[in-house]
Amino acid sequence: MNLKGKNIVITGGSSGIGASTAKKCAAQGAKVGIISRSEESLKRVVKEIKAKGGKADYQVADLKEKNQFIEALNNFLKNWGSIEGLVNNAMSINASKISDQSMEDWRENFSVTLDAAFIGTKTVLPSMIKNKKGSIVNVSSVVGLRGTNFLAAYGAAKAGLINFTQTSAIEAAPHVRVNCVAPGAVMTPATMAALPTAELIESTANSIPLKRIAEPEEIAAIINFLLCSDSSYLTGICITADGGKTTDLNAGISME
Repeated sequence: MNLKGKNIVITGGSSGIGASTAKKCAAQGAKVGIISRSEESLKRVVKEIKAKGGKADYQVADLKEKNQFIEALNNFLKNWGSIEGLVNNAMSINASKISDQSMEDWRENFSVTLDAAFIGTKTVLPSMIKNKKGSIVNVSSVVGLRGTNFLAAYGAAKAGLINFTQTSAIEAAPHVRVNCVAPGAVMTPATMAALPTAELIESTANSIPLKRIAEPEEIAAIINFLLCSDSSYLTGICITADGGKTTDLNAGISME
């Protein structure tokens, strides 16, 4: 896989899947731009990339603030001249029963996860279509494929992202591709916060056919594939990367 000469922007690029994707894309020759609220974390990721000879820059923006996000994207467009790849990776997650969910928390899930993907796509797609090249990858979740306790808002936003991928792919064709990846459990800061003990991590891993939780680099490899020319005939698809979790009706159930 080769991304040499491509300019790629990644939202939520300061940690987890986003940071791993930025590092992998840079290692494949891309110039990467990462966007997040945490300037300290952004600086750290950019420093790590540059230390290995990669090219990287960052823009600080709160994706809930439409104008901040658009300005960040336009700054990359202005500084680089073009954007060949966009990874809509940023997300917000608030676990709550539907009966206890506040409208504010519901809207935050949609604002960061789905609205930002729409804004990002709407901002960069015209230049991609004009240049007749580009690839957009949306990071959804298996929670967007199946109902999950306490994650109604997050799941609904991620499900919307899958449908948005399909519609975007139709409108962006024939020269721009739009695809999606739906990870299961991944060893990110968010997952570690949700699984604070070794026992919880082990029980989660044991409920997965492959008996382990994915590393961020494994999801980044799929995103990298969807960004590069090796996936040139793929558009409008969603790759489920969950170690077989959603294919196993008996997951977590002992049959002994």
